[in-house]
Amino acid sequence: MYVITFANPKGGSGKTTSAMLLAEQIAHSGGRVAILDLDPNANILAWAEARSADGRQVPFAIHARPQADEIVELIDSLNDTTDYLIIDLEGSKDQVVTFALSRTDLCVIPLDGSPMEARQAAAAVRLVQTTSSMIRAPINYTLLFTRTNAAFQTTDERDVRKEMEINNIPSLPVRVAKRAPYTRIFRDGVLLSELLAIVTAEHEGKTASVTDKALRQVTSAIENARDYAQALIHALTNERAS
Repeated sequence: MYVITFANPKGGSGKTTSAMLLAEQIAHSGGRVAILDLDPNANILAWAEARSADGRQVPFAIHARPQADEIVELIDSLNDTTDYLIIDLEGSKDQVVTFALSRTDLCVIPLDGSPMEARQAAAAVRLVQTTSSMIRAPINYTLLFTRTNAAFQTTDERDVRKEMEINNIPSLPVRVAKRAPYTRIFRDGVLLSELLAIVTAEHEGKTASVTDKALRQVTSAIENARDYAQALIHALTNERAS
């Protein structure tokens, strides 16, 4: 089982959305996926409960936050039934985060490319490194630029990338852009793959140009999510192989 954690002490970094997009893409490819929702906001758990209440399928297992001393046992118990365990971490430094990181194959640290978020991401990197020293084993990590402009790379993002490269902090080559379809995942309790049918129905009777524009937004979001997931899995398997 691969264990992938998402960590950032700052809220609104795209951490939970990135975790959900990855889970859906892996499940769509046939992988057995589970999510452990350790974020106090429990947005993923609420999303799953809302879908279940409506009789809609949840394509991966969702586990609620257990007691801190049960984290490692829960993670290890999923090994025989899960190919990929995705953990949405809370932002604070506590035992829950440390225990989850101790079982991590790759920690993903989302940030939007601004200098302020770069400082928060650096704090997450230090937390990973401290935990790695504590357990006397390496914990691989990578930055993921999220909520970025889909059309171009800002000066701030370019500067942050350059600074991270100078400090030998790895980052994924694919960004997760800020897109309206990603917002709808939690707002409407949907999967990204369901949006094409939903948007088509919403635009029934509207002009072809308006409908095409709306569908292109969804298609672009799906392509971005797929490319991001592929890049992350590539980094994950390369780290495991090395």
